Amino acid sequence: MPMRTRDFSHAPPVAQASAMLTLAPTSGRASPRWLAGVARAVRRAEGLVRREWLLDGARPAGVVAWFASPEQAAAARHTVERAVGRCDVQEHHAHPDGYSNGVWRAEDHLMRHIERFTTIGAEKVGPTVVRARDGRRPGQPRTSSLPTRSPDGPHAAAEGEPTKARAEDLRVEPVRTRADLRDFLTVHPWGTRRETHGVPLWHSTIRSWFTGQGPHREYGPVELVVVRDPWGAVAGRTTLHTDARMDEKLGEPTLLLGATEFAGEAALAAMVRYAEAVARQRGRTRLLGPVSLLPNQVGGVVTSGWDEPGFLDGPWSPPHYPRDWEALGFERIWEGSTWVCRELGALDPAEVFPVDRLPEGTVLRRADRRRLAEQLPLLRQMLNASFAELGYYTHIEADELAEATDGLAHLLDERLLLWLEQDGQPVAFVLVVPDLTAFVRSTGGRLSPVDMARLLVTKGRYRRDAVLIIKGTVPGARGQGLMRWLSRELLEGLQAGGYASLRVTFVEDGNVGSQAQFRAMGGAPLHGTCFYTRAVDAAAGEDAGGGEAVREGTLPGAPVARGRARPGSPAARLLARSADWGRAPSAHNTQPWDLRALDDTTLLLGWHADRELPVADARRRDLLLSLGSLALSVRVVAADLGLEAQIDWGVDVDAREAATFRLTEGSAPDTGSGPPWSLAELHARSTVRASYAERPTTAQVTQIARIAGLPEGTGLLALPDDLVDDLLPGATAHTLTGPPAQELAGWLRLSERHPRHDLDGLSALALGLGRAEAAGLGLLTGSRGLRSALARTRLDRVMARVSEARPRGTVLVLWAAPHLSLDELGPLGGALLSAWLAGEREGWSAHPLSELLDQPSSAQAVDAHVSGVLGRPAQAYAVWRCGRPAGSWAYCSPRLTD
Repeated sequence: MPMRTRDFSHAPPVAQASAMLTLAPTSGRASPRWLAGVARAVRRAEGLVRREWLLDGARPAGVVAWFASPEQAAAARHTVERAVGRCDVQEHHAHPDGYSNGVWRAEDHLMRHIERFTTIGAEKVGPTVVRARDGRRPGQPRTSSLPTRSPDGPHAAAEGEPTKARAEDLRVEPVRTRADLRDFLTVHPWGTRRETHGVPLWHSTIRSWFTGQGPHREYGPVELVVVRDPWGAVAGRTTLHTDARMDEKLGEPTLLLGATEFAGEAALAAMVRYAEAVARQRGRTRLLGPVSLLPNQVGGVVTSGWDEPGFLDGPWSPPHYPRDWEALGFERIWEGSTWVCRELGALDPAEVFPVDRLPEGTVLRRADRRRLAEQLPLLRQMLNASFAELGYYTHIEADELAEATDGLAHLLDERLLLWLEQDGQPVAFVLVVPDLTAFVRSTGGRLSPVDMARLLVTKGRYRRDAVLIIKGTVPGARGQGLMRWLSRELLEGLQAGGYASLRVTFVEDGNVGSQAQFRAMGGAPLHGTCFYTRAVDAAAGEDAGGGEAVREGTLPGAPVARGRARPGSPAARLLARSADWGRAPSAHNTQPWDLRALDDTTLLLGWHADRELPVADARRRDLLLSLGSLALSVRVVAADLGLEAQIDWGVDVDAREAATFRLTEGSAPDTGSGPPWSLAELHARSTVRASYAERPTTAQVTQIARIAGLPEGTGLLALPDDLVDDLLPGATAHTLTGPPAQELAGWLRLSERHPRHDLDGLSALALGLGRAEAAGLGLLTGSRGLRSALARTRLDRVMARVSEARPRGTVLVLWAAPHLSLDELGPLGGALLSAWLAGEREGWSAHPLSELLDQPSSAQAVDAHVSGVLGRPAQAYAVWRCGRPAGSWAYCSPRLTD
């Protein structure tokens, strides 16, 4: 029978592991070359406890590897997939209260045979655990204990319906690696084969989102996320992004979801809860989707007409999608339909669109492939003017239109792009393109040079059907029958080109004028369409999305929301100013805070577990200091709003909650009752990692402490240069080659192509690194072997000493009583930010040297020096360089709330 224990100290090493991976090919047998590649990748991974072959009889079929921690197992998985490509991976985590039946360390988690266990609680010592007698060799994987994975994948469904997933097993993960991106790209609408109904997004477009290249970058990065089932297979995907133009249209800060596909309600609920956590972190109060990347580009959900296939630039989704969105409390917005006009050859254009002569001064223009680049600005001018008043439409920039029409010149039928000019000004237009839906489906979204050549050779095959992308009349020219005249010219062009049908991208239900023109051509609605929106945290009910699915779908570490502030309330007003209070500093620019409303006047400050630094900051010193800095920033913003924010610290590590804000009216910005800092000072503060040509004197350090208003029992102290010279190289080497190195690598954004370069972490510019230096740091932190070699030869200390910015300036310490509790560390974070702001007010810049406190021996030496100078026990809680840089430094690291 199973037995429970917390003590595995007498177990073999493999039983002391916390995670296990089984790795096998996704299809076919494991080749010797594949097995060797996996084995090499596993050996390079940190935290490896043991590696064995996964046997199929006597033949190796894969690799089984045990790791000291789940984080190290996850990192190893990505290392393997980078080395050999996508694998069939099963990942098992041991529970703290482990169970064993003689083979498994934790229930349903194979580890290793353990003879005896130390019991906990009131349980009694049982007999020696007997080895299972099922013919397996010790340690041989038992794969039958997990549900069998269908050869059709975990989302195989009958009759267009999704399978029911166990919601509590789903996890949401950002797309961080190329392997993750491949998984994202291969997702298609659940409930149908993509070859018959869905139309994939171009992979090149999605890759540009991932790498941060393209016109969308001006409005912020696009984060790609996937939902995975217990086997690691994708059960859903979406993008998360913001756009100031849509915020202006909706009147509130909105988080947009795009390219959204999911296996069922549980997967959608997981993504929505994750999106809400991101929205709260970025100060967003509403969710809108699916939009890729805006409603006037591609997006929407099909609400009827599922038997009809989708088409180019139009949405398609299976029948369960609208049910699942609405089950989670989302409401429809911008309802409309796509249209189809069939048998165009049977129509008489003069009879369908009887028109008089064009008004005087009006001229018809047609597209010219050779001059299309010159004509696109005219199209954009009419497009923005014609649609500006529509609720879903956002102004299209020139580079966005250029990207959307890239390659159009090669495929354009000049008879189908028409516009009218009055007195030389463009006033009405219509854009129709050959329907390439069949070709796009055949590529699966991949457009290789071979595919492009095939399209150019066979483009004549795609002249049977056409798609009306957009048409419109500028407001000042309406009521003259111009669009009716253009419609007749268009119909004649379609007939001359041999087109049999015309499909139309979505038209809002209230747009009766456009609908009338399609009805005149014998048209009818094809698909009902809509978008979905919901206020953040406004769930459909307590059990929306299957209860547990909502919790498991959250951004890792985010507690479940408990309330919501009404629009215009103090809490809502303060949350909406996230771009101001979100400028607070944090180690590695992790921005761990999670600020949310409990009611109209109460805010809860917590943190996200995946934004902690469990290796470098195991005691959560830096975490609480960053939360304290945020708390001070919130008070500054509250004072600017005429609010007073009273904060009560009460850190609950299990719930990841730190403090509560009580908001009251009455603190005017200029009364002096709030914090002594301004919004401008919050925004101007930056970390300057340059050389400091000038350093503050002892008197000037005292002045900084006085301006900061440090609390009693806290102070600033300058460390002697010789002590820093002795300690800093070893501490820096510990960060670069010791246990924190891999953790640091996860927060480096050294390339502008990194998908999170404009969101968080440390960029090359923030670190003051040139291209070669950034490449070297990336190589060092990404290679366990190189780090080990440098550490063994102590060359890491030489590198640390050479790379240090000189002159260094004065190294300051923020000290307080030793062994402060977590509740006491929070307010100290506000004192730290005040010290930095006070220094900047006096013209002194700061550069944290947290590595001096992250390395145990150097931290002890610093504490000993501080205690010796003060003549009483004291502890250093923050260390930084202080001085004036020789040149200007205007860079501020990005924020999720920007």
